[in-house]
Amino acid sequence: MTEDNRRLPAYTRWQLLTEHIAPELLQRVLPPHGCFSSATGSVYEDEEIASVRRMLERNARSMADQGISAADAQAIIDSEAAANKGVGSDDRFHFTHINIRHSFPKDAKPEEIRRFSQDKSWLLRHILTQHGVCELLGEFELSFLVILVGQNFTGIEHWKRLLHLAFGSIEILEDRDIAETLIVPILRILLCQLGECPHEFVASVLEQDNFVAEILRSLVLNVYECKNSSARRLLDSEIENLRVLLTKFGWTLPKGCQLQKEADMEEGEYAPQVVEL
Repeated sequence: MTEDNRRLPAYTRWQLLTEHIAPELLQRVLPPHGCFSSATGSVYEDEEIASVRRMLERNARSMADQGISAADAQAIIDSEAAANKGVGSDDRFHFTHINIRHSFPKDAKPEEIRRFSQDKSWLLRHILTQHGVCELLGEFELSFLVILVGQNFTGIEHWKRLLHLAFGSIEILEDRDIAETLIVPILRILLCQLGECPHEFVASVLEQDNFVAEILRSLVLNVYECKNSSARRLLDSEIENLRVLLTKFGWTLPKGCQLQKEADMEEGEYAPQVVEL
Protein backbone atom coordinates (compact mmCIF):
# COMPACT_ATOMS: atom_id res chain seq x y z
CA MET A 1 0.00 0.00 0.00
CA THR A 2 1.40 3.39 -0.94
CA GLU A 3 1.66 6.35 1.42
CA ASP A 4 -1.32 7.89 -0.42
CA ASN A 5 -3.40 4.80 0.39
CA ARG A 6 -2.38 5.02 4.04
CA ARG A 7 -4.09 8.40 4.21
CA LEU A 8 -7.38 6.84 3.12
CA PRO A 9 -10.18 6.28 5.66
CA ALA A 10 -10.04 2.91 7.44
CA TYR A 11 -13.21 1.69 5.71
CA THR A 12 -11.77 2.44 2.26
CA ARG A 13 -8.58 0.57 3.14
CA TRP A 14 -10.69 -2.39 4.35
CA GLN A 15 -12.51 -2.37 1.00
CA LEU A 16 -9.16 -2.64 -0.80
CA LEU A 17 -8.33 -5.71 1.28
CA THR A 18 -11.70 -7.41 0.71
CA GLU A 19 -12.66 -6.36 -2.82
CA HIS A 20 -13.03 -9.93 -4.16
CA ILE A 21 -14.58 -11.60 -1.09
CA ALA A 22 -18.15 -12.40 -2.09
CA PRO A 23 -20.88 -13.66 0.30
CA GLU A 24 -20.93 -16.96 -1.61
CA LEU A 25 -17.22 -17.40 -0.96
CA LEU A 26 -17.63 -16.80 2.76
CA GLN A 27 -20.46 -19.33 2.88
CA ARG A 28 -18.32 -21.94 1.11
CA VAL A 29 -15.06 -21.40 2.97
CA LEU A 30 -15.94 -20.48 6.55
CA PRO A 31 -17.19 -22.96 9.17
CA PRO A 32 -20.93 -23.01 9.96
CA HIS A 33 -22.35 -19.67 11.14
CA GLY A 34 -19.19 -17.93 9.90
CA CYS A 35 -17.39 -18.37 13.23
CA PHE A 36 -13.83 -19.62 13.72
CA SER A 37 -11.05 -19.57 16.28
CA SER A 38 -7.28 -19.95 16.28
CA ALA A 39 -7.84 -23.74 16.51
CA THR A 40 -10.12 -24.06 13.46
CA GLY A 41 -8.58 -26.62 11.11
CA SER A 42 -8.51 -27.41 7.40
CA VAL A 43 -7.37 -30.04 4.94
CA TYR A 44 -3.79 -28.83 5.46
CA GLU A 45 -3.79 -30.21 9.01
CA ASP A 46 -5.01 -33.50 7.53
CA GLU A 47 -1.92 -33.44 5.30
CA GLU A 48 0.34 -32.77 8.26
CA ILE A 49 -1.06 -35.64 10.32
CA ALA A 50 -0.85 -38.01 7.35
CA SER A 51 2.77 -36.97 6.86
CA VAL A 52 3.55 -37.72 10.51
CA ARG A 53 1.92 -41.15 10.19
CA ARG A 54 3.99 -41.98 7.08
CA MET A 55 7.17 -40.82 8.77
CA LEU A 56 6.48 -42.98 11.83
CA GLU A 57 5.73 -45.99 9.64
CA ARG A 58 8.96 -45.52 7.69
CA ASN A 59 10.99 -45.12 10.86
CA ALA A 60 9.28 -47.85 12.89
CA ARG A 61 12.40 -50.05 12.95
CA SER A 62 14.79 -47.29 13.97
CA MET A 63 12.34 -46.09 16.62
CA ALA A 64 12.16 -49.60 18.04
CA ASP A 65 15.97 -49.67 18.16
CA GLN A 66 15.83 -46.45 20.17
CA GLY A 67 13.37 -47.97 22.61
CA ILE A 68 10.29 -46.11 21.34
CA SER A 69 7.33 -48.47 21.47
CA ALA A 70 4.38 -48.64 19.08
CA ALA A 71 2.24 -47.16 21.84
CA ASP A 72 4.61 -44.21 22.19
CA ALA A 73 4.55 -43.71 18.43
CA GLN A 74 0.75 -43.66 18.47
CA ALA A 75 0.87 -41.13 21.30
CA ILE A 76 2.95 -38.85 19.06
CA ILE A 77 0.28 -39.10 16.35
CA ASP A 78 -2.49 -38.45 18.87
CA SER A 79 -0.71 -35.38 20.23
CA GLU A 80 -0.34 -34.05 16.69
CA ALA A 81 -4.05 -34.60 16.09
CA ALA A 82 -4.90 -32.93 19.41
CA ALA A 83 -2.86 -29.89 18.43
CA ASN A 84 -5.13 -29.60 15.39
CA LYS A 85 -8.35 -30.26 17.26
CA GLY A 86 -10.49 -28.56 14.60
CA VAL A 87 -9.70 -31.38 12.18
CA GLY A 88 -12.44 -33.94 11.67
CA SER A 89 -15.27 -31.69 12.90
CA ASP A 90 -17.48 -28.96 11.50
CA ASP A 91 -14.93 -26.43 12.77
CA ARG A 92 -13.04 -26.30 9.48
CA PHE A 93 -12.13 -23.91 6.71
CA HIS A 94 -12.98 -25.14 3.23
CA PHE A 95 -10.37 -23.36 1.17
CA THR A 96 -9.67 -24.80 -2.26
CA HIS A 97 -7.12 -27.55 -1.64
CA ILE A 98 -3.82 -26.76 -3.35
CA ASN A 99 -1.48 -29.75 -3.35
CA ILE A 100 1.57 -27.86 -4.51
CA ARG A 101 3.74 -31.01 -4.57
CA HIS A 102 1.37 -32.86 -6.88
CA SER A 103 1.07 -30.26 -9.62
CA PHE A 104 0.74 -32.57 -12.63
CA PRO A 105 -2.02 -34.77 -14.14
CA LYS A 106 -2.71 -38.22 -12.69
CA ASP A 107 -1.69 -39.91 -15.95
CA ALA A 108 1.35 -37.68 -16.49
CA LYS A 109 4.39 -39.09 -18.25
CA PRO A 110 7.82 -38.76 -16.59
CA GLU A 111 8.68 -35.71 -18.69
CA GLU A 112 5.40 -34.02 -17.72
CA ILE A 113 5.98 -34.82 -14.05
CA ARG A 114 9.42 -33.20 -14.20
CA ARG A 115 8.13 -30.19 -16.12
CA PHE A 116 5.05 -29.44 -14.05
CA SER A 117 6.78 -30.12 -10.74
CA GLN A 118 8.87 -27.05 -11.55
CA ASP A 119 6.21 -25.07 -13.44
CA LYS A 120 2.83 -24.93 -11.64
CA SER A 121 0.91 -23.82 -14.75
CA TRP A 122 -1.01 -27.10 -15.21
CA LEU A 123 -2.22 -27.06 -11.60
CA LEU A 124 -3.24 -23.40 -11.82
CA ARG A 125 -5.21 -23.96 -15.03
CA HIS A 126 -6.85 -27.04 -13.49
CA ILE A 127 -7.95 -25.08 -10.40
CA LEU A 128 -9.18 -22.16 -12.52
CA THR A 129 -11.53 -24.50 -14.40
CA GLN A 130 -13.10 -25.40 -11.04
CA HIS A 131 -13.27 -22.04 -9.28
CA GLY A 132 -12.35 -19.17 -11.58
CA VAL A 133 -10.21 -16.08 -11.13
CA CYS A 134 -12.52 -14.12 -8.81
CA GLU A 135 -12.80 -16.98 -6.33
CA LEU A 136 -9.02 -17.44 -6.17
CA LEU A 137 -8.51 -13.71 -5.63
CA GLY A 138 -11.17 -13.80 -2.91
CA GLU A 139 -9.47 -16.74 -1.21
CA PHE A 140 -6.15 -14.90 -1.38
CA GLU A 141 -7.69 -11.94 0.43
CA LEU A 142 -9.64 -14.04 2.94
CA SER A 143 -6.74 -16.32 3.87
CA PHE A 144 -4.60 -13.28 4.68
CA LEU A 145 -7.30 -11.80 6.94
CA VAL A 146 -7.72 -15.16 8.68
CA ILE A 147 -4.13 -14.92 9.91
CA LEU A 148 -3.79 -11.14 10.28
CA VAL A 149 -7.09 -10.56 12.09
CA GLY A 150 -8.14 -14.06 13.21
CA GLN A 151 -4.68 -15.33 14.26
CA ASN A 152 -5.32 -18.72 12.61
CA PHE A 153 -2.27 -20.20 10.88
CA THR A 154 -4.38 -22.20 8.43
CA GLY A 155 -4.75 -18.85 6.69
CA ILE A 156 -1.04 -18.32 6.17
CA GLU A 157 -0.59 -21.84 4.79
CA HIS A 158 -3.27 -21.31 2.14
CA TRP A 159 -1.99 -17.79 1.40
CA LYS A 160 1.51 -19.14 0.81
CA ARG A 161 0.25 -21.91 -1.46
CA LEU A 162 -1.73 -19.43 -3.55
CA LEU A 163 1.37 -17.26 -3.92
CA HIS A 164 3.44 -20.29 -4.91
CA LEU A 165 0.77 -21.40 -7.38
CA ALA A 166 0.43 -18.01 -9.07
CA PHE A 167 4.06 -16.89 -9.08
CA GLY A 168 5.42 -20.36 -9.87
CA SER A 169 3.31 -20.81 -13.03
CA ILE A 170 5.93 -19.99 -15.64
CA GLU A 171 3.87 -20.74 -18.76
CA ILE A 172 0.96 -18.72 -17.40
CA LEU A 173 3.14 -15.60 -17.32
CA GLU A 174 3.43 -15.82 -21.11
CA ASP A 175 -0.37 -15.44 -21.41
CA ARG A 176 -1.03 -11.70 -21.17
CA ASP A 177 -4.75 -12.18 -20.55
CA ILE A 178 -4.23 -14.38 -17.48
CA ALA A 179 -1.33 -12.20 -16.36
CA GLU A 180 -3.63 -9.19 -16.48
CA THR A 181 -6.68 -10.80 -14.84
CA LEU A 182 -4.94 -12.92 -12.18
CA ILE A 183 -1.23 -12.20 -11.60
CA VAL A 184 -1.50 -8.40 -11.68
CA PRO A 185 -4.45 -8.35 -9.22
CA ILE A 186 -2.57 -10.69 -6.87
CA LEU A 187 0.45 -8.37 -6.95
CA ARG A 188 -1.78 -5.38 -6.20
CA ILE A 189 -3.57 -7.21 -3.39
CA LEU A 190 -0.18 -8.26 -1.99
CA LEU A 191 0.90 -4.63 -2.08
CA CYS A 192 -2.16 -3.65 -0.02
CA GLN A 193 -1.70 -6.55 2.39
CA LEU A 194 1.96 -5.83 3.08
CA GLY A 195 1.11 -2.15 3.51
CA GLU A 196 -1.19 -3.07 6.40
CA CYS A 197 1.27 -5.39 8.12
CA PRO A 198 2.89 -4.27 11.39
CA HIS A 199 6.65 -4.79 11.42
CA GLU A 200 6.38 -7.44 14.14
CA PHE A 201 3.89 -9.41 12.02
CA VAL A 202 6.30 -9.41 9.10
CA ALA A 203 9.19 -10.49 11.31
CA SER A 204 7.32 -13.30 13.09
CA VAL A 205 5.11 -14.61 10.27
CA LEU A 206 6.03 -13.47 6.76
CA GLU A 207 9.80 -13.81 7.21
CA GLN A 208 9.42 -17.31 8.64
CA ASP A 209 11.36 -19.86 6.49
CA ASN A 210 12.15 -17.02 4.05
CA PHE A 211 9.27 -18.16 1.82
CA VAL A 212 7.93 -14.76 0.72
CA ALA A 213 11.35 -13.45 -0.26
CA GLU A 214 12.18 -16.60 -2.23
CA ILE A 215 8.86 -16.77 -4.10
CA LEU A 216 9.16 -13.10 -5.06
CA ARG A 217 12.68 -13.66 -6.35
CA SER A 218 11.35 -16.57 -8.42
CA LEU A 219 8.63 -14.36 -9.86
CA VAL A 220 11.09 -11.61 -10.79
CA LEU A 221 13.35 -14.11 -12.58
CA ASN A 222 10.42 -15.80 -14.35
CA VAL A 223 9.12 -12.43 -15.57
CA TYR A 224 12.61 -11.41 -16.71
CA GLU A 225 12.78 -14.60 -18.81
CA CYS A 226 9.23 -14.15 -20.15
CA LYS A 227 9.19 -14.12 -23.96
CA ASN A 228 5.92 -12.18 -24.21
CA SER A 229 7.19 -8.58 -24.08
CA SER A 230 3.70 -7.16 -23.47
CA ALA A 231 3.12 -9.40 -20.44
CA ARG A 232 6.66 -8.73 -19.20
CA ARG A 233 6.21 -4.93 -19.27
CA LEU A 234 2.84 -5.24 -17.52
CA LEU A 235 4.23 -7.38 -14.70
CA ASP A 236 7.49 -5.44 -14.37
CA SER A 237 5.51 -2.29 -13.61
CA GLU A 238 3.61 -3.99 -10.77
CA ILE A 239 6.75 -5.63 -9.38
CA GLU A 240 8.46 -2.24 -9.24
CA ASN A 241 5.66 -0.88 -7.03
CA LEU A 242 6.15 -3.86 -4.73
CA ARG A 243 9.93 -3.41 -4.75
CA VAL A 244 9.54 0.15 -3.43
CA LEU A 245 7.24 -0.94 -0.59
CA LEU A 246 9.51 -3.81 0.48
CA THR A 247 12.24 -1.34 1.44
CA LYS A 248 9.96 -0.40 4.36
CA PHE A 249 10.75 -3.80 5.87
CA GLY A 250 14.42 -3.72 4.96
CA TRP A 251 13.88 -6.18 2.10
CA THR A 252 15.72 -5.85 -1.19
CA LEU A 253 14.12 -7.38 -4.27
CA PRO A 254 16.84 -7.71 -6.94
CA LYS A 255 16.24 -6.94 -10.60
CA GLY A 256 15.75 -9.80 -13.02
CA CYS A 257 19.15 -9.29 -14.65
CA GLN A 258 20.86 -9.62 -11.26
CA LEU A 259 19.00 -12.84 -10.48
CA GLN A 260 19.82 -14.21 -13.92
CA LYS A 261 23.50 -13.48 -13.35
CA GLU A 262 23.36 -15.25 -9.98
CA ALA A 263 21.60 -18.24 -11.55
CA ASP A 264 24.20 -18.43 -14.33
CA MET A 265 27.07 -18.28 -11.82
CA GLU A 266 25.50 -21.01 -9.69
CA GLU A 267 24.88 -23.18 -12.72
CA GLY A 268 28.44 -22.64 -13.86
CA GLU A 269 29.82 -23.58 -10.46
CA TYR A 270 27.95 -26.88 -10.37
CA ALA A 271 27.88 -27.63 -14.08
CA PRO A 272 29.40 -30.95 -15.22
CA GLN A 273 33.04 -30.64 -16.20
CA VAL A 274 34.96 -32.64 -18.77
CA VAL A 275 38.16 -34.08 -17.32
CA GLU A 276 40.89 -35.52 -19.52
CA LEU A 277 42.16 -38.89 -18.28
